[in-house]
Amino acid sequence: MGLRYRTIRAAGSALLVAAAVGTGGMAGMTSVLAADPAIVGLAGTVVDSGGAPLAGIPLMITEIVLPDGGASAVEATTAADGSFTAALEAWGTADAPATLTIKAAPDAVIEVLGDSCSQTWGVELSDTRDVAYADAPPEALTLTATTTLLGEVCGATGIPKTSRGGSAGLTPPPTDAVVAPADAVPDRLGPALTIGFVVGLLAAAAALLPHRRIRRRD
Repeated sequence: MGLRYRTIRAAGSALLVAAAVGTGGMAGMTSVLAADPAIVGLAGTVVDSGGAPLAGIPLMITEIVLPDGGASAVEATTAADGSFTAALEAWGTADAPATLTIKAAPDAVIEVLGDSCSQTWGVELSDTRDVAYADAPPEALTLTATTTLLGEVCGATGIPKTSRGGSAGLTPPPTDAVVAPADAVPDRLGPALTIGFVVGLLAAAAALLPHRRIRRRD
């Protein structure tokens, strides 16, 4: 829709320029070009609910102006400090405002790396507001996104071995530790079966061995 609007506007501008040059020369051409909508710069910052900046978030920024239905869309990505910039059309007035919408990409995520674990967070952002950029340049925005923990991965950690000590062995994370229940009953069945087996073998051996007879003399 925005492409169609821009194409129609460009064609109309070309006809006006041709008419101006034919009637008024370069002076008429200058006045026509000055009537073309201006571009304004938008700046903002994306943070989480705690106010921490969110880096690397892809954004889609759209403008819609009524009643002619003009539309424009640009993309931006937040920097390390959560900031972003975009060049927008100077659309909208106090009497007929334009609609500005800023959304994060549907699959936007951030990775948080810890000492032994890494977390993946989903990021959701959708902000819509009326703007009058034809009357005044835009003010800087601070947008708060919603973050949701999607997953956590923990690996083994180790203490580097140095001249002062330390160990190169690995220490499993707490999630890998297995603790035996306090009410565990000791295994008494195994020793009893072993003893019974040995006694049975001895009894069988005694039964199979030949017995010596003692003869009495008269």
